[in-house]
Amino acid sequence: MASKAEVEKQLGALLARLDENRGGVRAAIPSRKVLRCSITDLDTSWYSVIEDGHVSPPSETPPGDRTDIILHVGSDDLVDLIEGRLSFLSAFTSGKVKVDASIMDMLRLRALL
Repeated sequence: MASKAEVEKQLGALLARLDENRGGVRAAIPSRKVLRCSITDLDTSWYSVIEDGHVSPPSETPPGDRTDIILHVGSDDLVDLIEGRLSFLSAFTSGKVKVDASIMDMLRLRALL
C-alpha cells in the first residue's frame, strides 16, 4: 500500500501536468468541475477544481461546491495509473477505479487521462 505522502505527491504531479496543458483541459472540460479522488485503502480524499483550463493542486479540504466527479481508487492503483503502468480504461473495466459522474463528465475525464 502506497503511503498517504506518496499518493499526495503523485496526485500533485498529475494535476500539475494537467495544469500545464490548459488548452487541452479547457477543450475537454469547458465548465467548472470539482474532482474528488477518494483513496479507498487510506480512507482519505483529495479535491481539485478544474476551471477555465486551470487545474488546482490537490487539497484535503473540500472547496465547498458540489463534487461533480468522484474517483474511487486504491493507493497502489493510483500510483500505477499516474506512473503509466496501468491504463485508465483497463483499471476502470477491471473495477480498480470506480467513477461517480455523469456520462459526459466521464468521457471528458477519460480524454484527459
